[in-house]
Amino acid sequence: MAKSTGRNTVNPLPSLLRASAWDAGNQSAAKAGRKVWDREDYNAAAATQERLTLSCYGRLWDRHGSKLAFVRFAIAESMEKQGHFTLSSDFAEISDWIDAELVDGGRIPMTA
Repeated sequence: MAKSTGRNTVNPLPSLLRASAWDAGNQSAAKAGRKVWDREDYNAAAATQERLTLSCYGRLWDRHGSKLAFVRFAIAESMEKQGHFTLSSDFAEISDWIDAELVDGGRIPMTA
């Protein structure tokens, strides 16, 4: 995902993905008439978090069942907390940097 000039495009900051998951849990509880979350609401939040993480941080070349999207998310979260990844960041550059870190760190084997 490259940085877009469109008005409706937002960088998938980890904090925004977590907030979306939290909202999904709140919506689940509200639909069921609960003020306190139960297992169903936590499951809705977790499913949203997983879907968004795979959508934003997964790669076409990742093996099925690979956890690399979640590793990329963790790296992006660390970068966000350190101020290196913001709404104005170029997500294509951030993604390239994260993937380079994964290769250099030995988490992704180099392919021929």
